[in-house]
Formats: sequence, C-alpha cells, structure tokens
Amino acid sequence: MSDTAGENPARGRPLWLLVPAIAGAGLALELAAPVPLIGSLTPGMLGCVVASFVLAILAIRSSRKDIVSICVPFISLYMFVIFPENGLIFLWQAIFAVSLAILAVRFGLWYQ
Repeated sequence: MSDTAGENPARGRPLWLLVPAIAGAGLALELAAPVPLIGSLTPGMLGCVVASFVLAILAIRSSRKDIVSICVPFISLYMFVIFPENGLIFLWQAIFAVSLAILAVRFGLWYQ
C-alpha cells in the first residue's frame, strides 16, 4: 500500500532545509548584535550548534543512516562550546555554517 500525504504529513517536506536556515539565522543575529547570550556563546555559535543537532536528528530518523551527519554535533560542541577560539571566531562560524549547508544538501539528495 502506498504512503499518502494524509498518513504522514511530513513526507515530501524538505526538513533538511532547516539546517542552513538555523545556521544562517544565527550568523545574521551575530552580525546584528554580537553579544554573548549564554556565557561566552554568541548567537552564531548557538546557531551552528543547534543546526548540527537538527541535522543529526534528521540523519538518525532517516531510513538510511548518514554517519557524517550523525557525528557533526560532536565537532560543533568541540569547536564552539568546549574550546571556542577567540580570534577569528566569526570566520569559523561562517565556514562551519557553509559546511553544514553542504552536508544538509548532501543528506537531502542522497539519504532521504
């Protein structure tokens, strides 16, 4: 029996688009107000961490598991929470957000 839209309302919606949206929103907030929110965590850092957890949750819930997407939260926690860099932190956030977007597109095209 085929799966219709009424049985599974999330089917057909590209939820992986949330990942670059969350990371981009964090970077935009970082540019607008570069003040720490929690301890030394800025909005850009939090956006990258939350977006990596969203990607990992989507990867865990999919029928085909993507080990790279599942491991990304460990990298984000290491980079932004455990050992945050003080020098060029916005540059690292932007690079990480772009890599999250690439991983999200890869996940959306290959693993869903």
